[in-house]
Amino acid sequence: MPVGPTITITLTREDHRRAEKAAKRLAIPLEVLARNAVITAIEGVKLKPEYTPQQLTWIHRKGRAEGKVWTEEELRERNLPLFWSKAWVEDQLAQGNSYAQIALNAGGWQVVAVSTHLRRVHGIQKVHRKTEAQKEAIRARIQQGATREEIMREFELSDFGAGQYFKLEGARTELQLRFLQEAEKVPWPATREQIADILFGGVKHKANNWVSVRLERGWLVKVAYGQYELAPEFRES
Repeated sequence: MPVGPTITITLTREDHRRAEKAAKRLAIPLEVLARNAVITAIEGVKLKPEYTPQQLTWIHRKGRAEGKVWTEEELRERNLPLFWSKAWVEDQLAQGNSYAQIALNAGGWQVVAVSTHLRRVHGIQKVHRKTEAQKEAIRARIQQGATREEIMREFELSDFGAGQYFKLEGARTELQLRFLQEAEKVPWPATREQIADILFGGVKHKANNWVSVRLERGWLVKVAYGQYELAPEFRES
């Protein structure tokens, strides 16, 4: 037997009896039979690759040199950092997530590493911290048609800071339009199961996340146990 880590396998009395009979029939020790069974079981399992920091640096530098635009789907498939995708980061920011939350959602990366990447690679910097009331006032002024110069003057923001609010508001508008397009496909009121079948091919965890986020934004309302409806402003539009 090869030398290495050992594992303990608990079998029922019947399974143990059958395993012993099989080992005797094959004329091999029971331990060898168990080891072969484990090896056979894991042969078809596709494991996500793991990278050293040096490998990640090389992959990212190669991608930048080739002008590569990373997508969330590809990053998840290759088990690479999600914050390499600017579109994914902008979606996270549009949801109001902090850098700490983005780092967590990206797979538990250090906040410093994420913020540095966002600044150096994506050209994204933190929006000046404002209270929720101030943020709502800025959004309201942008929706009223205020210019960047007016926002800078009224809320004491730099040119870059004001620009970030315009970008976030634009992303929110885009997400809202996408929501309306998706909502048109669903016969409301609807359950999470119906939403999963119509929008996500029956994948329930995607539907659960979709519903939870839109409930939090006030775009959906719960009308009964397990049933959801569009918020009034969307039913009227």
